[in-house]
Amino acid sequence: MLSGYINTAQDVVDIINSCLINKEGILDFFSNGSFISLYVEKGYVKAFSTANIPSSNVRNKIALLFYHMSEVLENPEGFFTFREDKLNENFLVLEQPIQAEELVLQLQLISTELRSLIEKVITPFAVLKAQKPFEGMERYNEKSLYEIISSSEESILDTLRKVKELLLQGFLDIHQFYNIGEEKEEKLYAEYIIKDVEAKKINLSSILENLRLSKFTGFLKTQDFELYYVKGKPISLYPINYDVFEFFLNPNSSVQVNVVSMDAVSMNLYMLRHSEKRSISNLHSDFIEVGKVFMGISKSKSSGLITLYTPQRNFHLLYEEGNLRGILQEEQGHIKVVSQLKLEKPFWVDVVFYEPMGNMSTIVYLFLINLVYGILLKHVSDVAQSVMGYIASSDIFLYEEGSIRYRKNPKEEDDAILSFLSTLLDIGYRTLGQKKLEEALESALQPYRDVFKIMDVEEFIKFPDESASR
Repeated sequence: MLSGYINTAQDVVDIINSCLINKEGILDFFSNGSFISLYVEKGYVKAFSTANIPSSNVRNKIALLFYHMSEVLENPEGFFTFREDKLNENFLVLEQPIQAEELVLQLQLISTELRSLIEKVITPFAVLKAQKPFEGMERYNEKSLYEIISSSEESILDTLRKVKELLLQGFLDIHQFYNIGEEKEEKLYAEYIIKDVEAKKINLSSILENLRLSKFTGFLKTQDFELYYVKGKPISLYPINYDVFEFFLNPNSSVQVNVVSMDAVSMNLYMLRHSEKRSISNLHSDFIEVGKVFMGISKSKSSGLITLYTPQRNFHLLYEEGNLRGILQEEQGHIKVVSQLKLEKPFWVDVVFYEPMGNMSTIVYLFLINLVYGILLKHVSDVAQSVMGYIASSDIFLYEEGSIRYRKNPKEEDDAILSFLSTLLDIGYRTLGQKKLEEALESALQPYRDVFKIMDVEEFIKFPDESASR
């Protein structure tokens, strides 16, 4: 297998010329978040494949090949691979194979024409609408430029020039926008609402209340934790630490607070930074061809997060079903959306595939476990020994710095966690009696009631059925 980086349009041309001569296999290009694969055989391109390609109504396969390759030529920063492989069912086979020289020559002409037209229609997925009758209008009316190209019986150059002429003469105009396979285009969105504001300068209770009432989606971040929201409701806290409730009750005035609004899909991918299930973890750039990783996640239509760490900044690449949703650049603890990835060695790579990252219930349960344990320590002299014995044999819990903690992120362990809470309550009922224990629980919970209400986590403030625990 051959692989490497592409930086200029000339790089693309050189690779096409060199890989198509006396070779048989698949040439992949990955640029601008998408990929195209060419099946080549002794100087000819015989078939191609790309993500989201229509499975039907493709009359003009060669026109689509030129369109997708012109995108690579226009946005050449990326990667390529060439491997000896056989043609498979995912490829569109051309009616007539095209030589490398002809492909390059046509691409240069088409790219110029397409660039000129895109300036007028903004995106190839803009739907055009006839403004007045004209001959053959059914081939253009209420179709996107992409659909017009793929269904046209003419060459792509003639099609582009015809659409441009119809726009200039007022026969066609933009009607609406959509993305292929979608009703609307959705990309990564991230914007700071609060940035580096000390806790003492704001009313955190009011901030939390506003996040809830405004159906906020995004995250609240301090130096110690990140609290993730979807539609005004906290869904995750990382790192896992029930002390967050104490922080909101008595905030450290010197702590800096950030609030970042982010779309829900991107946020669920960004949260994967905290996953313990890394497929690749901290691998040095000398040992990995990162372009192959990008191509692999695109071709497999996987969802997940690729993080590239450099000495100056980090890059988080968010993938949704094989499509690059966007890139977040992180520098000095702050993030921003960037359109391009410019890497210099050395860098280190993490790859995490999608998994649900919600954990708010386990945070609240851990708080309740420590609350009950604290009550028992005050009233039951020998409780510590029995609880420590249980924790020592547990795969879920550990005892650290005076608190019960999780050994790891307890995925799908709610039953075991609630069982431990039930055990502690059972000790309390047997030694203190129901009334005294309930009074102690109410007294211990009282200072946090407003915080729980504002954070909208009251549904988790519940205890196992006391009758079942006795």
